Amino acid sequence: MAKERLNSPSRKAGAWAIIQCVDTGKVLLGKRSSVVNNGGAWNFFGGRADRGESPRSALLRELAEEAGLRVKEKQLVKIGQVSGERRSRSGDCEMHYYLLRLEREVVPRLNREHSNFGWFKPKRLPTKFNRPTTIAIKKGLLGSLRQL
Repeated sequence: MAKERLNSPSRKAGAWAIIQCVDTGKVLLGKRSSVVNNGGAWNFFGGRADRGESPRSALLRELAEEAGLRVKEKQLVKIGQVSGERRSRSGDCEMHYYLLRLEREVVPRLNREHSNFGWFKPKRLPTKFNRPTTIAIKKGLLGSLRQL
């Protein structure tokens, strides 16, 4: 497995998982709660990397925190990276996207950041997303699930 570049001080990094059920082909989304920014938006689970933390390590931590999912590093397959997307007032952002395939649709153990979850067919997603999820969809990452 190639070593991932660590988060540099000038560039914010984050990592998100497209969680897909092998059996149904559906993807798991979380609905952001009212106690966090962009409440009511749907998103892939994930978030920002801490200083010195690799995107893959950050995603493992975020999956455990946000959804109670404890997965092994080798289960995460990198499917994309978007660099240079500007975040308001915080400089460039580096977004890493991974695929996590699960054998069955699980019920995540949500933390306070999410109020709900849902398993959706890639062509029948809800309409309001957070920024990293919108970017992944626009970049066609859901369309690539069939080829992987």
